[in-house]
Amino acid sequence: MVLIPAGDFTAGMDPHTGYQECLKHAKSCEPEWYRHEAPVHEVWIDAFYMDQYEVTQKKYARVMGENPSRYKGENLPVERVVWEEANGYCEKVGKRLPTEAEWEKAAGGKVETIYPWGNEVESNKANFCDVSCNAHVKAHQFDDGYKATAPVGSYPPNGYGLYDMAGNVWEWVSDWFDRNYYQNIPRRNPKGPVKGHKKALRGGSFGNNASVMRIAGRSWAHNTRVSRRGFRCALDGPSNP
Repeated sequence: MVLIPAGDFTAGMDPHTGYQECLKHAKSCEPEWYRHEAPVHEVWIDAFYMDQYEVTQKKYARVMGENPSRYKGENLPVERVVWEEANGYCEKVGKRLPTEAEWEKAAGGKVETIYPWGNEVESNKANFCDVSCNAHVKAHQFDDGYKATAPVGSYPPNGYGLYDMAGNVWEWVSDWFDRNYYQNIPRRNPKGPVKGHKKALRGGSFGNNASVMRIAGRSWAHNTRVSRRGFRCALDGPSNP
């Protein structure tokens, strides 16, 4: 695990930025898709640890006794896990799922850029929808070398030394999802709405266009099995109460 230090960070993104990035990489975009990423706001996060890699199939099977993944490989990220299974794995190994705010701070890697590596998309920085993907994506400009999931750690780490914070598989976080949560978000250590119908996901996957790799990108899902969804665990930092 990697220690993410306590401190403020800037969360969220101007919806216009998300929309403009989408137009660069997809054939169909709508401005309203990005309104739940606003407003941009400052959040204090206590120190915590984050798994350096997405949980692999080998680790998941060893703890949970099964491997639900569609794309099999010991060092590939486990996928097709529902939220309860991701949460259960983290609890069994003495950890927990990160909050959405913790995830976003960790993904930023000490910088305030659109993507974990900078402000422009580069095909050798993450596993996203490229030449092998669908017709709704302007895929001809990128080739990351994988048709589906890639072994964890196949791309360069971000500023905190975390791998695959963009792409490969969507990552479950602990929060319920609410489109309007950022309108009145707590200033310190937000943990999401107290109830909801869908759980939040972060980071994008191998099946999403490049603009979904943005640090501020938010998504949500019902508790269903999908081959693009995995997770990583977090742990409270040593100085936290």
